[in-house]
Amino acid sequence: MSYPVGNPNFSGVQQPAFDHLVSRHGRAAFVLEQLAGDLWWELQRLNVDTSPAMRLRTLAQRVRSQATELQTRQSRVHAMQRQRSGAKLCTPGSIYWELPETAVPTPQPGHPPPTDPAKLSIELWDANLLPRAGRKRSDGTPFSPEEDAVLSWMAAHRESIIAEARKWNISPQAIAAAIAWEAMENVKGIPANQIAGSGIGSIVKKASFGPGKVHVGAPLVNQVEERGYLPRRTVRERESLLTSDEGSIQYIAGIMGAFSKVTEDRGKGHYNIRYDVPMLTQLYQGRDLAQWEADLDERAREGRLGEKLVPGNSMPQWAMRNQEFLNAAVPLRPWKTEPTPPQPIPPAVPQPSPGLSPTPRSAP
Repeated sequence: MSYPVGNPNFSGVQQPAFDHLVSRHGRAAFVLEQLAGDLWWELQRLNVDTSPAMRLRTLAQRVRSQATELQTRQSRVHAMQRQRSGAKLCTPGSIYWELPETAVPTPQPGHPPPTDPAKLSIELWDANLLPRAGRKRSDGTPFSPEEDAVLSWMAAHRESIIAEARKWNISPQAIAAAIAWEAMENVKGIPANQIAGSGIGSIVKKASFGPGKVHVGAPLVNQVEERGYLPRRTVRERESLLTSDEGSIQYIAGIMGAFSKVTEDRGKGHYNIRYDVPMLTQLYQGRDLAQWEADLDERAREGRLGEKLVPGNSMPQWAMRNQEFLNAAVPLRPWKTEPTPPQPIPPAVPQPSPGLSPTPRSAP
């Protein structure tokens, strides 16, 4: 893109918009490839002309080539960010990284990625488009290909994860744990983003979208919106927003912020789970706000407030076993002083218009 103040010699990218573009382009290439294959098999099974599938495959190859080139440029930008090198231009609205055409080697069309795809759930499959750094644990053993790919995705979205966690005063590691567990432990191959925006979440109650697999029609999402942690949206609007990485991060952070506040209020000050990653993921995976309020009220009636909260779901158990992975992704507490979260403002309830009087007047 051109520099916003009109320098004709500037060639660069705007972050994080460029990461979103690369992510969406890679996901589109994957879906087109899958559709081309599925269509070819169906046409072959019906013993009819398969040329439509071949044309779709040609389009998919073109999009894949473009996605590969974008990914190469993205690698260059991320390298500059890590090394704090290269020209960075700041404006009141955005940050731009200079990326001259000569600085980016153009890959050969049709060449596969340099590594085999990691086995990740569909919503984070585009982590395979990011370079893997060959990260290692403290004992020198390497992270798995899946872990390394997810850590690259986390690095690309680190600023957004920390910013949303800071907004609601929760640990960034809780957001990272939810996304990583869903990507590596709850692997799904159904490309749900093909039907995003169709309103399918109104029919399929467990329909989920985006990193972290937020369920668009679940009571939890409605409760969080009704209490003002997130804007009130229709199911279709949620689906579209949650297919973006940033939208999913916002929803996960808002949900965990709501659980933290409920725990403080209904727990009468006995509990603070804002940096308790296992408990935040426990609630994210297995409860809604009303259920958790009922659980805490029951504890209060039975005189058990103050008893230790013990997470038992699979997501928090995984988080407790993989602390080193989470430490490599984002810090547990990136600030010295806890930020003050904003007061959630529930949406106003529209008042009915008085209109005309329903009682007819008597004739004079």
